[in-house]
Amino acid sequence: MTLNSIGDQARAYALQVASNRIKTTLSTLTQEVASGQVADVGQRVGGNTRALNEIEGRIQLAGQLRQNGQDAGIRLQAVQDMFDAVRLSTTELGLALATDPFNDQALLGTRSTEVANAFDSVIQRLNGTNSNRYLLSGEASDVAPLSDATRILDSLQAIVAPLTTAADVAQAVSDWFDAPAGGGGFLDTAYHGTLGQPQRITVGEGVSVEMQTTGASGPVRDLLKGLATAAILDRGILAGNVAERRELLSTGGTLMVAADSAVLGEMGRVGLAQQTVERAQVTGTSTLNTLERARGDIRSADPFETAAALTEVQSQLESLYAVQARLANLKLVDFLR
Repeated sequence: MTLNSIGDQARAYALQVASNRIKTTLSTLTQEVASGQVADVGQRVGGNTRALNEIEGRIQLAGQLRQNGQDAGIRLQAVQDMFDAVRLSTTELGLALATDPFNDQALLGTRSTEVANAFDSVIQRLNGTNSNRYLLSGEASDVAPLSDATRILDSLQAIVAPLTTAADVAQAVSDWFDAPAGGGGFLDTAYHGTLGQPQRITVGEGVSVEMQTTGASGPVRDLLKGLATAAILDRGILAGNVAERRELLSTGGTLMVAADSAVLGEMGRVGLAQQTVERAQVTGTSTLNTLERARGDIRSADPFETAAALTEVQSQLESLYAVQARLANLKLVDFLR
């Protein structure tokens, strides 16, 4: 009978290879038990990873759309909060200017200063930011949408200074705010954002919202027009003519009251966009959960099979260690007896 044997060094190498293989398998199975997912997805799907790749791609897209929706929702809410703050300082003031009689020169001066301060406050709020982006600048979110109140009133003062009636002053202010781009008015000198197509943000599959509200929007300009019409009196316009100053102050208040309704309409439009975002978020979350479950079904490891395989590998490793221990205790003297 022929006996085959291997040398001690070869035997040691073979045992080391077997030990490393079992330890690697043990580590893999331990990881699968801990994570609940198979380590070799390619083996699980038989090498056909197309379906899994498609699911992964849709999960990535759904995650991006959800992030877009969250960003859009935050920005839309910031616009709503901004308009709420603006209306808090202008609604009652506009009503007071439109309805209260001002026959006293000193009271007229006090009111005009109050309006000038409100105009400055409103400009600052409309130049508000969210996440370091200006809310009302359109695509140019790194640029403040409006010039400060002082510069706007400086421009208007140069235009209306020669005028002597409240009607003429109010018309000149109105023409300046309503002038189209290129007409040398508000859009050219006081508004610094973008015009044209509004920014569109995709918040769901086939769903998008438009960020239409800017410093050039009609309701915003109308409100600023009413404030500026009354605030220009603080520059000494129509000085000494109480009746004309009173009329101009009242005209500004009337414009502010009308603009307040337009601002409410703009807030309603923003609210509709918020509803669109919220619905897209609900749908997107449901879709994302479904996709993640499908991915989990493909990648998940059977806990019972993994536990059984882990027990078997542990037994193999124990047996290998036992063999190594027996071989380590062999002596030449014992062999020669």
